[in-house]
Amino acid sequence: MYYLGQALGLIVTAGAIITLQLKNKKQMLLVSAAVNVLAALNILLLDSFSSGVIINLVAVLQIISSLRHEKKNTDASLPEKIVFLILYVAGGAAGFSSPVDILSIVAAVFYMLAMFQKKEQRIRLFLLGNMTSWTIYHAVLGSTAIFAQLAGIASSLIALFRYRRKK
Repeated sequence: MYYLGQALGLIVTAGAIITLQLKNKKQMLLVSAAVNVLAALNILLLDSFSSGVIINLVAVLQIISSLRHEKKNTDASLPEKIVFLILYVAGGAAGFSSPVDILSIVAAVFYMLAMFQKKEQRIRLFLLGNMTSWTIYHAVLGSTAIFAQLAGIASSLIALFRYRRKK
């Protein structure tokens, strides 16, 4: 199971790179949903059960909600945002097994903020905070998913530069 978990970490790495280079928000969300499912499996296989697993699965629910809003061209309501904040914090607390799990909660809040953004560039900015927190989390776990986060940070910086608004 350990090697399968590490292999999933490498697939998550590829997904992290691809997600941030996509120009269209819907494409970013769909790939991100798949990456979050694989990241949850990666953590589950390496660390049994922790807050990271729950948070990645809550992220999939938020992506589904974001896709629905994207399709209807609406914004998430304040109550919806509060519900997701509670789900992320509660999910992080429920799976809390060590102090490193605090990082998964911090990452989740950045992710939540990213998914509620309309503009792709703002999504990338919030995801930088998310990926920085996950980088430390995966380093402590000894997971190959750390490469996903490092690659994601580099990919996000490249995409921010590529898609910057020219004046």
